[in-house]
This record gives sequence, C-alpha cells and structure tokens, in this order.
Amino acid sequence: MRRLGLAAMGLFLGWGSISAQNAYDALSISREDPILGTARYSAMAGAFGAFGANATTMKDNPAGLGVYSKWDFTFTPNLYVTNDNSLGCNINNFGLVINFANSGKKNGYVTSSFGISYNRLKNFDRYSSIKRRNQAYSMTDVMANQASNAVRDAGWDLMLLNDDYTSTLKEGELIDSRVRFKEKGSMGEWDFSYGMNVSNRFYWGIGLGVTSLDYTQKTCYDELFYDPDENWYLDNYYEASGSGFNFKLGAIARVTDFFRLGLAFHTPTFWTIDQYTDQNMDYQDKYADVARTEISSTDLSYDLQTPLKLQASMGFVIGKKAVVGLEYQYADYSAMRITDVDGDVFGNYRDSQDKMRWTSAYVDFDETDEKERINEYMAATHTIKAGAEVNINKYFAARLGAAFVTAPVKDDAYENYYNSDYPVSLPQETLYFTGGFGYRAQSFYVDLAAVYKRQQEKLYDYLPNKTPISDDALTNLNIMATLGWKF
Repeated sequence: MRRLGLAAMGLFLGWGSISAQNAYDALSISREDPILGTARYSAMAGAFGAFGANATTMKDNPAGLGVYSKWDFTFTPNLYVTNDNSLGCNINNFGLVINFANSGKKNGYVTSSFGISYNRLKNFDRYSSIKRRNQAYSMTDVMANQASNAVRDAGWDLMLLNDDYTSTLKEGELIDSRVRFKEKGSMGEWDFSYGMNVSNRFYWGIGLGVTSLDYTQKTCYDELFYDPDENWYLDNYYEASGSGFNFKLGAIARVTDFFRLGLAFHTPTFWTIDQYTDQNMDYQDKYADVARTEISSTDLSYDLQTPLKLQASMGFVIGKKAVVGLEYQYADYSAMRITDVDGDVFGNYRDSQDKMRWTSAYVDFDETDEKERINEYMAATHTIKAGAEVNINKYFAARLGAAFVTAPVKDDAYENYYNSDYPVSLPQETLYFTGGFGYRAQSFYVDLAAVYKRQQEKLYDYLPNKTPISDDALTNLNIMATLGWKF
C-alpha cells in the first residue's frame, strides 16, 4: 500500500495558481457595477454624466459638482438579493457637497462646490453549485497527461494513478463530480472632488478617488467514483485586500437649455494588493482514511494598474416635465498591468528520509508573460446607459433606465482558458434594468430604486474540456433608498 504523498501536487497547484489566476483576479478587481450609487442615479441606470447635481456623479464626472447651487447631504442604504436568493445589505452611497456662495455674476465665475462621497463600486457576493454525472474522465486523467513527472508522481503517491502512471479509472467506469464556486466581498471608492460653474454654461471638475477592496473566493471540487470507498475533495481558498487611487477630470457644456453634453476622463486606478491562497485536500480509499491535508499556500503582494476610462454623455431637458440621459463609457482591459509581485509559495515536500516537510520558495513571476496573456485574452468593453425621469407633479417623479456592458474577454479566451487547476468563471455581457421614483420637498427628498442585473458567464472546472460546465446567466437585485437634504 502506498502512503499519501502530496509534495509534487502541492508544487503543481501552488505555482499554477500564481501565474494563471492573476489575469482573472485583475479582471475581477478592475470591473465595476457601473450603475450603483444614489437611488436617483441608479433608477436612471447611471445615465447622469451630463446633468450633475447628484452625489454619485462625482465618481463619473466631477464637473457635476459645478451644477450645485446649495449644500447637499445624501445617505443610501441598499438591500440586495444574490443569484442563490441570499439576502444582504450595505451602504451604496454617502455624500456631502459644500457649495460656495453664488458670486452674483452672470459671466465668468458663478459658484463652485467641494464634494466628499463614498460609492460602492461592486458587490462580489454569489454562489454556484454545478453537478456532473456519469463522466468518463476525471482529474486523474489530467494528472496522467501532465508533462511534468512530478505531477504524475504525486498522482501515483495519492493512489489516483496506477503503477504505470495511467488513470485508475477502469474501462467504462464513470464518475460524478461537483464544483462549488463562492465569492464574497465588496469594492468601494471615496471621492474628493471640486467643480466650478462658469457663466451658467460651462462646468468643469477634478477629483481624486481612493479605492478599497475586500474579497474572498472559495472553490471546491468533489469527485466520487462509483465505488463508495473511493472519493476525494480539493478546496481552493483565495483572499485579497487592497487600496488604490485614481484621478478624474470632467466637463459639462450646457449647449442650449434643451441639450447638454458631458465628457470625462479617468486615469487608471493604481492598486496595491495583498493576496493569500491555500489549497487543501481530503482523500479516502479502501486502504486509507486521510484527514484534511494542507497542500500549499501563497502569500503575495503586487501592484495592479487597471484600464483608463473615457466617458461621453448627453442630456436632454424637456422643460420642467422630463429629462433624458444617454451615456457611453470605454475601458480596455487588455491595458491592465501586474507588476512588483513579491512573496512566497509554501508546500509539502518529501525529503530524502521520505518524510513530509513544509517548506517555502520565492515566487518567480514573469511580468512579460503575464502581460502577453492579458493582451491575448482581455478585451475592450463598451458600456451604454440610458435613463429618463418624468415629473408627475411638483413633488413626485418616476424614473426608468437600462444599461448594457459588452464582454471583457475575447472569444479566444473561451477556447483557450478552459483548463486550469481551479474553477474559472469567465464573464460575458451584462444587462441592467432599473426603475424608481422620488419625492421632493423644499429641502428634504426621498428616492427609491430597484436595479435588476443579468450577467452571462461561462464556468469551467478543472477538467480538460472545452465545454463549460455552466453557460448560464447570474442574476441579482438591488433595492435602495436615498435620504437627502439640500440646504
């Protein structure tokens, strides 16, 4: 009977995750939900860049601060429902705008405002569980076909390969497997912005964004042979936290009383990320009953540069009856950069006395190879937003909106990124439907909004199969309320 040996397996899984997973993690951190914010902003699908006078527009177009003529305070709690019908709550927005007194001039400087706001950029919470039955291949086939002798030896030590390094699956034998994919956490941004009104026709603004990240991911792979005494489990845990900063520059032109045009430029966000991963396995067969064993772990830090963003928006003001907003945003995710990777990978190794020892090695990360991977598989996205607000009477308004975001990865990614040592979720296009209404008094206002999100994704498991185990849409719902005071 062979003893359970995980040395080479730990090396294979640990090093594989470092180089392959970084591109996915960079994409996940770089992407935002483009319409989260105050209830009024979200109800109009975020198509607000040409209007301003809303606390969330600071994250899109800081020139919107120049439209203010009063102080403003907003607070927006949010209730969300994830794709598996779990409930959660958070704060979507907090904002304070300090307006400097009107100069009384009609030309030149009229007034300006300084704003501080927090906006939630993304909720990561989701859960997927996919079962596959009657498979004629398993993870043992992956091990048997690896070019590395170390990987084959690890499968042999684990009793998952025969003496001749072939899979232990017998001719015609089938297995069942299950993949569970769970994410939690959020990403947010504090904006510190200044905007100016020039002649009541032109508005400009600048802003500093300070971002934060709190993210965890757990993927679990279970494989069950038809012999109930043979099964094994592989769990991967990933945790990332970090902070970053960016700068924004924007302008709004009030071309006519009916038509407004907005433009904004966002620099890349410069992140510093701390990352921890570990991998564990349970294994059981008719000869051995092995408790959970830690295979490997990594402890890394690195710098991430996200894409710059360009944004153009149009606004139409139909008297005092309605407003209509249209907006376009461009971001090229092939421009992401991962640099200054520093850290260690830890794993179990068998020494010359046939004893397992926990040792470490320095991570040798090739920035050039990773950049080539990002260039080859990541794509530019195009975000289109449209929203409208209709005043029912002096106090009440109704709002509707929709937004569409194209896929952030190229078609080749779905063909070539299918085989990995951890499950991979590749995002496709995303669609949003929004609506809400608001109440305005002299200084106090309340807005309500609902945001329905539908994102297509392809989920791949560990096995060398170009067909994803899931090609479905993930949905979630955000319901929010903004309480505000203008004074």
